[in-house]
Amino acid sequence: MDQNVDALTGADIEIENIYDEVEIDDMEFETDDNTFYYPCPCGDKFRISIADLKQGKDIATCPSCSLQIRIILDEDFLEDFLEENGIEL
Repeated sequence: MDQNVDALTGADIEIENIYDEVEIDDMEFETDDNTFYYPCPCGDKFRISIADLKQGKDIATCPSCSLQIRIILDEDFLEDFLEENGIEL
């Protein structure tokens, strides 16, 4: 292993612990940080930023536990969402 295991974050770990698949329309969007949120069973929230989505990432992580969700969205959603909400990155 070429990385120090202690330095790995949830996003670095290749083994996916997918709790569920969630439509992006079911997530809440916060304009303060340009991030989509979805409730996690642990009481915190899964989160994924627009920047991550633009990079092709589709896994939202929970900062309080090891669970992750896969985000389901069609390829036009992100550009349409950014345009409709006047968001520029």
